Amino acid sequence: MESLSSAQHRLVAQMPRIADFEWVPVREAAGRYLAVDVVAEQDVPSAPVSLFDGYALHAPAAVDWVADVAGTTFAGEPAGQLPNQQVVWRIFTGAPLPVGANAVVAQESTVSAEQGQIVLKEAMKPGAGVRPQGADSQRGARVLAAGHRLDAAALALLTSVGRASVPVVRRPRVAVFTTGDELVEPGQPLPPGKIYDANHPLLSVSLARLGAEVVDLGVLPDDLAAIKSALIEQAGRVDLLLTSGGVSVGDADLVRAAVSELGSIDAWRVFLKPGKPLAYGRVGQTPFIGLPGNPVSTFVTFQLFVRPALRAIQGADAGLDSPVIRLPLATDYVAGDRPEFIRVRRVLSPSGETALEIFPNQNSGLLSSLAWADGVALVPPDQRLSAGSPVDYFPFDGWFS
Repeated sequence: MESLSSAQHRLVAQMPRIADFEWVPVREAAGRYLAVDVVAEQDVPSAPVSLFDGYALHAPAAVDWVADVAGTTFAGEPAGQLPNQQVVWRIFTGAPLPVGANAVVAQESTVSAEQGQIVLKEAMKPGAGVRPQGADSQRGARVLAAGHRLDAAALALLTSVGRASVPVVRRPRVAVFTTGDELVEPGQPLPPGKIYDANHPLLSVSLARLGAEVVDLGVLPDDLAAIKSALIEQAGRVDLLLTSGGVSVGDADLVRAAVSELGSIDAWRVFLKPGKPLAYGRVGQTPFIGLPGNPVSTFVTFQLFVRPALRAIQGADAGLDSPVIRLPLATDYVAGDRPEFIRVRRVLSPSGETALEIFPNQNSGLLSSLAWADGVALVPPDQRLSAGSPVDYFPFDGWFS
């Protein structure tokens, strides 16, 4: 079997990049990926500015220096000018330094003397209390690279350099369907031997939360012709074909057979629990990922493989990054013979520290465990872990960022 890391990197390396991009307003670009590098068109700040309310002066200046206040500048006003180096200038946070000044003393480090004078209670050196011109961004310098996922901080940075809109990669289009004669749509009567299709909303909602455009093909029967028809219709129209179920080696696992006939498929056995069976291939030039059918396996492999694939398709600068926290287990756990992602949730231990409570039944068919959990913990194989043992914890919220 192949290691998780090897399988992830192999899959991501084969993902084609979306070449199309569109311009969107900065305020509507959250969660999108930059299509090109963004360069600052001016220095930020455009002039030296004060870090706080105080007095601008020409340093060096000694303690107990008495100086006249020659003028005042508020934020947003043009810079003033020191008439000479024996005076100070009243200045407020973010205001440009007057010409001739090179430092700012904080208001609380001065005392008032005679009318119109202050006394320094702190020695001043050049540069103190000043944010230099271009300290944040310099004209002509790259501020964000292509592939950067735009969050609130990145959008604020883009706004600070004057960008009202930015070029972002087109949203990836993903065609998704589930297969199985046993599956029934919710709201319909449930005949004996049938189950409701829970994987479909799991995949569709997960894709939408990651910013993909979902092409919903619904539930397909265990019919080779129907599966091939759906794949042929969407190949070339979407950026990724995604299914759950039908990729193992059973007689009814027809998705694997359909992809093999229409293109190529590479079925992997990943050294992982849950989610050992996984398939990757192509229909024409369109990549295909087939996830296992058990709900928990579907969810975990979606996060471990589809999420980084979507990032790679959009040219992300860190296609495999996944938020992880090191936390202790709240109870003992006996690991199996494969690395295992177990469902957990954060609780407070008796000592008041955060620990991970383990869902009592780790069967991969139990959707109730996913609804109960707030993340998964990665447990190394062949170990007996006692309460307090640290493990890697992956919060679900981080997986959707």
